[in-house]
Amino acid sequence: MNFRALDLFVKAMPARGVPACELAVTLEGKTVYHEVVGYANVAEKRPAARGDLRWLFSCTKVMTCIAAMRLVEEGKIAISDPVSRYLPEYGCLKVKNKDTGEITDAKETLTVAHLFGMMGGMDYDLKAPGIQEAIAAGGGTREIVAGMAKKPLNFEPGTYFQYSLCHDVLAAVIEVVTGMRFSEYLDKIIFTPLELTDIGFKPNAEQEKRFAEMYRYDNITRELTLVPCKNEYALAEGYESGGAGLFSTVTAYSKFLTALANGKAENGYVLLKPETIRMISETDLMTPGGRDGLREAWPSRFFGYSWGLCGRVHQDPVRSLSLAPKGEFGWDGAACSYCLIDPVNRLSVMLGLNVRGYTYGYHMLHPHIRNLVYTCLNA
Repeated sequence: MNFRALDLFVKAMPARGVPACELAVTLEGKTVYHEVVGYANVAEKRPAARGDLRWLFSCTKVMTCIAAMRLVEEGKIAISDPVSRYLPEYGCLKVKNKDTGEITDAKETLTVAHLFGMMGGMDYDLKAPGIQEAIAAGGGTREIVAGMAKKPLNFEPGTYFQYSLCHDVLAAVIEVVTGMRFSEYLDKIIFTPLELTDIGFKPNAEQEKRFAEMYRYDNITRELTLVPCKNEYALAEGYESGGAGLFSTVTAYSKFLTALANGKAENGYVLLKPETIRMISETDLMTPGGRDGLREAWPSRFFGYSWGLCGRVHQDPVRSLSLAPKGEFGWDGAACSYCLIDPVNRLSVMLGLNVRGYTYGYHMLHPHIRNLVYTCLNA
């Protein structure tokens, strides 16, 4: 291993419009690279540090899917189950025809697999009347997710892919099955056994002071604008978004990823059995219509990849030009953080950024850093 090339690249990140960058790489359960560069606050020249907190946004989806797969492993949820088995309001869904606007009863049953695969017909309309009504009534996760069911679906479940609130609904399924708040279940099976600190849905006063500032990037002018360090997906005080609700340090989330990549944590805790992790690595949930939707959503991000039980899943290393092996999986977030789990090599990568609208990051930086990691491991 020789991480010089990766180190040079990471240290040049501020020149690429990234105020602060933190990258952690683990191999066979041990941290082999961890670097922090830049400023957590540019105006104050506050150096970025390992204790900095960030909103993970959609990197949260990885933990939500893993939590749900733990219940699948235990036989408490079946991927083929109708969602209405747990959330009755999802048993009488409507579908709106995109061409005519006609609203009719859904013909297809919404299943747990459709939630995992973002093929539930939902969208990311946080202003939908059903959601806003539930918020106004003081609802928590379960009530607000019930409100989501009032909006007609954009297509029949399973017939298309659309990035959406599906994983928020999955979190509500977890709550019903476990009889616990989503955060309580995560604490029981992930936070406490993995000895994670500085992670959760509601930062305390001390933690709020350690958030790295958030910026928005203009891909044309390449200018950064300071924006409020808020999470718009935290819809209400009692809402815990399975799709985008967590904050964390890179260190904490890296420990979680390591437990998956290595098959167990450093303290010996096994989060998921090897056969469950293998199932995640090998499952491609996309139907033909789902593939069409995936191509339309991200025409240049999924070459050689598909969507499975835990975000993207690597299918074709020849076509992807990725140095990761087939079966690598993970996802990223709205502020450009990125995570990777490679059970073949027992490798994990956690990249912490805090820049919104950074298209360059998803299309260029993420794949380049991924390949640099593999190149350096073999150097």
